[in-house]
Amino acid sequence: MHFGGALATNPVMKKGDNPNWFANSPLVRPNIEKDQHAFVDARINDPDSLLLPMFRGDPLITDGNPAYLSVAARKEFPADAPVALLGVRDERAVFAIDASGAAQDAGAAPFAEIGEYQQLRGAASAMTKDDLAIVGHAHWLFEWRRRHRFCSNCGSEVAFGPAGAKAHCANCDAEHFPRTNPVAIVLAIHDDACLLGRGPAWPPGFVSALAGFVEAGETPEECARREIFEEAGVVIDDVRYQFSQPWPFTSSLMMGFLASAQSREINLDTDELAEAHWYKRSDVIAALNGAAKDFYVPPEFTIARQLLERWVKE
Repeated sequence: MHFGGALATNPVMKKGDNPNWFANSPLVRPNIEKDQHAFVDARINDPDSLLLPMFRGDPLITDGNPAYLSVAARKEFPADAPVALLGVRDERAVFAIDASGAAQDAGAAPFAEIGEYQQLRGAASAMTKDDLAIVGHAHWLFEWRRRHRFCSNCGSEVAFGPAGAKAHCANCDAEHFPRTNPVAIVLAIHDDACLLGRGPAWPPGFVSALAGFVEAGETPEECARREIFEEAGVVIDDVRYQFSQPWPFTSSLMMGFLASAQSREINLDTDELAEAHWYKRSDVIAALNGAAKDFYVPPEFTIARQLLERWVKE
């Protein structure tokens, strides 16, 4: 019943050079606009299909990896536990199941005896990129389902499609799909230094590139310029797109930029940032190598870290 460890690599989906975690899923995704009832009905009863348990957005981890169970394990979960089709890999369908309704705490959820439902942020650094892309996808879908049970057009309760990534309102016939919030994240550069800031809720010493949500009628490049100026009072130009990252914790698509700052003068918005400073390239390299003692760069699975890695290699 239990298929521990990472799934075998499928090179078909490995295209491009995006370095970011949560990206480059090895699964072939279903077309969510098509009628999938027959496909899901067949694969959910196929003994070769796999089931990924989640509890309030966090994966079941065993032997250091996400636990992929046989779909026969579904009978151990409540009959109404939400199930989502994530995709197909090596001709095996991969489903996720939400165990949140099965117990009050993760320790009593189904199959907790073979591992632990670990907080995704904490477990992310130890996962393979393939597994993190799959688990992040499941987290995203179940969070969307939890937050969007009612039609935004008429307020009626919606019904989710068999693959779990589409909702339909029987009252007004509206269709709904998983929410994606675009975000511009920017590493501003001036000569041989970059601008990093710390959010008010972050521990001292933890800094990152500055970011903000793209507003209505705004391009990501315009958002990049606006956010850097609003948060730090820094004017940037030559905004250069680098790569993107699906970020499941706020259902965001992070779009990463490098940009040139006109000066190093900072006018901090203390509602947005607790502090912001210019950091020399040599100090950033030391922090990336774990040698810095007075500040900490973001973990490797974040797009901010990948922007820093790209900048220091330029």
